[in-house]
Amino acid sequence: MPIQKATIQQTKEILKCALDVMDEATVGNVVPSWQKAKELIWPFLNNGGFYLVYMENNTIQGWIGIGTNYDFYTDQVIGIIPELYVLPPFRKKGIAKQLCEEACRQLNKMGYDRIQLNVFEGNHAKQLYRKLGFRDVYTTMELKGKI
Repeated sequence: MPIQKATIQQTKEILKCALDVMDEATVGNVVPSWQKAKELIWPFLNNGGFYLVYMENNTIQGWIGIGTNYDFYTDQVIGIIPELYVLPPFRKKGIAKQLCEEACRQLNKMGYDRIQLNVFEGNHAKQLYRKLGFRDVYTTMELKGKI
C-alpha cells in the first residue's frame, strides 16, 4: 500500500514545505511565515498527531495530518485533519482522495466517529471534502473595511 505513517525523517521533509502548504491552503488570506507554521503544526504534533504519506518510487507524493482536538461546543474529543497536501507534479491522480479516506479509516479505528477539518473559502479541496461526505458545520465571516 502506498500510504503509510510518516517516519521522523519523512515528517522533517514535510515540514520543509510548510510555507508552500500554508500559502496554497489559505488561498491568499494569510501571509505565510515560519512562526505561523510552527503555531499551527507543533500543537497538533505534540498532542500525538502524525502524518500519513503517499509514497511511490521512494518519493513522497502527498500527505495528510491526523490527530485529535477538543470540541468545546460539544464537549467531545474529535478526530481532526489539520493538513492535506499533494505535491504539484502528482496532482489529479486521486492521491488526495486516497489519503483522506485512509485518514478517516484510521481515525474511526481509533474510536472517533466525528472528524473535522478547516478549509478556506476558495480552496479547491473543499469540493473533495464534500464528495467524501464532509459538511459545513459553522462559517467564519469577515468584513473588511468600513461600513
